[in-house]
Amino acid sequence: MYPKSYLLLVLAILPYTLLAQHTRFAVKGGLNLSRDKFEVYEAGVPFHLTTEVVASYHLGGVMEFKMKDSRRLFQMEVLYTGNGMLLRETELYKRKRLNLTQLSIPLLMKYEAKEDLCFNLGGYFGRILNAQELNSLGQLTPIKDRFQMFDLGLLLGFEFKVNPKFSFDLRYNYGLLNFNNDDAFEDTLTKRVYQNRTVNYGMVYKF
Repeated sequence: MYPKSYLLLVLAILPYTLLAQHTRFAVKGGLNLSRDKFEVYEAGVPFHLTTEVVASYHLGGVMEFKMKDSRRLFQMEVLYTGNGMLLRETELYKRKRLNLTQLSIPLLMKYEAKEDLCFNLGGYFGRILNAQELNSLGQLTPIKDRFQMFDLGLLLGFEFKVNPKFSFDLRYNYGLLNFNNDDAFEDTLTKRVYQNRTVNYGMVYKF
């Protein structure tokens, strides 16, 4: 079930989709740089973990809605996107990389500050498609069962228009939900917190 905050966002932008006098479709793709928040507690005592950035990508479609004589726009996207993080080796943990893929649905309010510049604010709803762990020996292990199915977060960024059809965007994804699956560790004293923290560099082509 969708959290209330996401439902409020959907209701807030619904009038734009119904009253929009100009609708454009686009495709987009680009680079993701992720350093997801990862915390581990053993009997309430936190472990000191050092993480690093990992690279991935996103790809998908865009719908943009605009009302006449308005600087405000609404944008909805459907993206296949990746995130994760690299856990550095310590005395307790071996070096490993966590890779996650999601089907993400961002909803954005856009404001045209200038003809070629938009500021974006909104949220996203994601469904976890796959999760893998890559160890220091190059071995891949499926770990999807360690995560909840859904993710939810906020988005903040801007879009720079090169011309009417082509633009670049920069966006930060701030996950609000701990989508770690507590049931996977219910027989231990271990508690894990995992939240999305990703920067997206995108290229958009509008039809």
